[in-house]
Amino acid sequence: MKAPLSRRVTAGPLGGLLLAAAAAGLAGCSADEEDPVAGTAVEVPDIRGPEDLEDSYTGALDAAFVEELDVWSNVEVTVLATVDEVLSPRTFTVTAPIGAEIEPVLVVVTDGAAPQEPQAGENWVLAATPIEDFDAGVVAETLGIDLADERYEEWEGDEFLVATALEEAE
Repeated sequence: MKAPLSRRVTAGPLGGLLLAAAAAGLAGCSADEEDPVAGTAVEVPDIRGPEDLEDSYTGALDAAFVEELDVWSNVEVTVLATVDEVLSPRTFTVTAPIGAEIEPVLVVVTDGAAPQEPQAGENWVLAATPIEDFDAGVVAETLGIDLADERYEEWEGDEFLVATALEEAE
């Protein structure tokens, strides 16, 4: 038997994320990441502000990062990614901005995190927290967002990103 929803939300990974988000974010820095395919440096700007601590991971959303997404669970990261498909004003999928193609990763955006809605094909910098085990019902209730659409069923149980800040990449 599952724990009551309120207990799962506050005790689980999404609850921890919300506490971190409520504490006004923790980390950010700018970094250069070498693209192993193209051999070019990718600059990822600090979008959290200079008063925040350095993120554990700052770089492009690439195959290596996605492969180890579970390792980054509940840790704030800053990634540069390309919007693949917009599902709603607060949900979309992202892929690698450079190099090898990767499977899309679901992004759920907290209220007020983006100055405008991302469009497919655009590069964005995401200040986000990877979370394990997407559960549309828990995420919908916790973030006050409608995820009743059947499109979200394919993401059930997958790792996803909860973005607390977004900025279109230059």
